[in-house]
Amino acid sequence: MWVTPKTDWKATDYINIQDYNRIKNNLDHIRSMALQVYKNIPYEDMGEDKTYTSYYYADEINLFESNLESLNSNTFPRPLGDTVTFYPNQPFIDYDELNRLEKGINTIYLGLYGQITGRRRLQFRLGRRQAV
Repeated sequence: MWVTPKTDWKATDYINIQDYNRIKNNLDHIRSMALQVYKNIPYEDMGEDKTYTSYYYADEINLFESNLESLNSNTFPRPLGDTVTFYPNQPFIDYDELNRLEKGINTIYLGLYGQITGRRRLQFRLGRRQAV
């Protein structure tokens, strides 16, 4: 289910489980949208939603980054900024990167939404006429 991304992160904001799950689930959502228009897109499973007893790890945030990059490069590439790699025991994702990540997710969502809803469709079905 699509949830509007938070694109106004500030230096005083910290990522919580709702933010983590929103980002993860929005990436999953736009991948399912992309598969309606494009063939197979490389994408790594990001696991289950986080709970209050869960921790965040650098490799999980890196999955956000790599999946966003894969979706962008395999659909309609847009400039989304530089992909960042995080390492254990190093500085964690900050508000600038969260803004870049969620704005990128929103950009891809809007593009795919336009492609899916803007497709021309025949006003009739092809095939044999059914007997009445």
